[in-house]
Amino acid sequence: MKWKVRMNGMDEEKTHCHSDFSIGSKGNILNRIGFVADENSDFDPDYITKKLNIEPYRTRRMGTPRKNLKSVYPFSSWSACHQDTPALDAEEQCLQIVRMLADKIPDLLQIKSEYNVTFTITIVPHIYHEEQPVLYFNQEIIDFCHATGTTIGIDLYIYCKE
Repeated sequence: MKWKVRMNGMDEEKTHCHSDFSIGSKGNILNRIGFVADENSDFDPDYITKKLNIEPYRTRRMGTPRKNLKSVYPFSSWSACHQDTPALDAEEQCLQIVRMLADKIPDLLQIKSEYNVTFTITIVPHIYHEEQPVLYFNQEIIDFCHATGTTIGIDLYIYCKE
C-alpha cells in the first residue's frame, strides 16, 4: 500500500511504516538450495490460530504447494497483529503488538517448547523525501521480546527523488 497525500494539486508519496508479528520455522538458507527447515519446525498454522485466539492475515504450511504449483513451501509460518497506524511511529505499532500478545506469553512459550520456531516483530518502513519514521523500542517492547525470545527485524525501503 502506498501512502499518498495531495499537495498543490499533485499526489506525493509519504513516508510510512507497518509492523507485524510472525511465527516461523527455524532453519537456514543454504547456497543453491534455499531455505532448509530445522527438525521439528513444521507446525499447523491453524493450531497457532486456535492456541492464541488471533486471526492471522497470512499463513503457510510446510509441504503445501506454492501459487506457481512448481514447488512447495519449505517452511511453516503464521503472521498476525498487523499494524499500520500511526504511520510514522513504529514504536507505537510495536507497542500495540506487544500489548495484544502480553497475556499470551505462556501460550507463546508453550508453542516454542513444542516446535522449533522463531518469533519475529517485523517493521517495514517506506521512506520518501528523507522523512524518517520513529524507530525506537521502549522497555515494554524489550521486556516482551526478552521474555519470549522474539527478534525485531527491519525491512527498510528508501525511495530516492527522481
